[in-house]
Amino acid sequence: MDIRTAFEQGAFLEVADAAAHARTPEDHMMVGISLFKVGRETDAMVVFSELADRARDLARAFYYMALIHRGRGDNEAAKSCIDLYLPFYPDDDEAIDLIPEEEGTGGEAAPLMSEASPELAKIYADQGHYGQALEIYSGLLKGPDSEPHVRREAERVQTLYLIRTLEGWLERTRK
Repeated sequence: MDIRTAFEQGAFLEVADAAAHARTPEDHMMVGISLFKVGRETDAMVVFSELADRARDLARAFYYMALIHRGRGDNEAAKSCIDLYLPFYPDDDEAIDLIPEEEGTGGEAAPLMSEASPELAKIYADQGHYGQALEIYSGLLKGPDSEPHVRREAERVQTLYLIRTLEGWLERTRK
């Protein structure tokens, strides 16, 4: 049975009965809608909850797209991606920090210091803004005079960033 064809024809009972044959997220969505339309709300809720969890996991793509846009200097596109990402992860400080604090600043928040330094990276890291700290360390380590203690501190911050990310994932899986 073709779920899409049955759905388009309004054969919701057939689609609901074919739930085991749904393979794609679109198929699952049609199954969920069909279950709802035939009055099987509890079953529909299970399907929709699974889809919502999957959508939440896939929403991470918007964060990484924002980082790429920002790296390319397209701050408006970066903001658009973060606007799509934040409803799924509203407590993600790293993502929130990608949004300019003030409108009218050309798409970027005014930097606290104009020059990247190990001290600035440490300040960001101490405040839990590991992404910004890692960006600074990355720039510092590209230079020919990068010092071993800067590399060690960058690795420490990277570990903290990974731990926080994993803790967030663990917390979300507990819900």
